[in-house]
Amino acid sequence: METVAIGTVRTAWGLKGWLKIKSFSGEWAHFFDLKSVILKARNRDWKREYQVEGFRMQHEGGLIKLTGVDSPEAGKTLAGYEILVPRDSGAPLTDNEWYLSDLVGLLLVDVNGTTLGEIIGIIESSDDLLEIRKPDGNSFLVPFRSRFVGEPDIENGTLVLTDLWLME
Repeated sequence: METVAIGTVRTAWGLKGWLKIKSFSGEWAHFFDLKSVILKARNRDWKREYQVEGFRMQHEGGLIKLTGVDSPEAGKTLAGYEILVPRDSGAPLTDNEWYLSDLVGLLLVDVNGTTLGEIIGIIESSDDLLEIRKPDGNSFLVPFRSRFVGEPDIENGTLVLTDLWLME
C-alpha cells in the first residue's frame, strides 16, 4: 500500500488524549473521512497504525482522537510524528499538484536535460530542501523554490535545476 504524509502531530490537547495536528496541504476535508492513520517517527524506524475515533476543527486547526491515546502524557509522546494515509485518503490533487513524497526519486537535470543527480530525500521546513545525490555519491541541498527549480515533471521523472551555482 502506497502511503503519503498528510500532516504532523503538533502536541496533545485536553485531558482525553486529543492531538493538535498540522495539515501539510492546508486542506482539512479529507481528515473527516479517515478511519485509520499510520504515525511514523521522522528520525527513527518506527511506525504504528491507529484507529481514528474522531476529528474536529478548532480555531482553524485540526484535532484528532486516536484509539489508545487517552491522556495528555500519551499524546505528548507523539509530537512531531508524521501522519501517513493511503494515497487515495490524502487531499485530492488538481492539475499541476503533487505530494512532496512524489519528488523523491526524480532526476535533477539542467536545462539541457543532463542528469545532475537524484532526489533522495526532503527536509521539510519553511523552505523545503531537496536532498540530491550526485553521480559521484556526494550530496547537496537545493531549496524547493521556483527561483531555483522548475515545475516537477512527475510523468517523465525529472526536475530542472535553473540555478547551477547551487551545485558548486
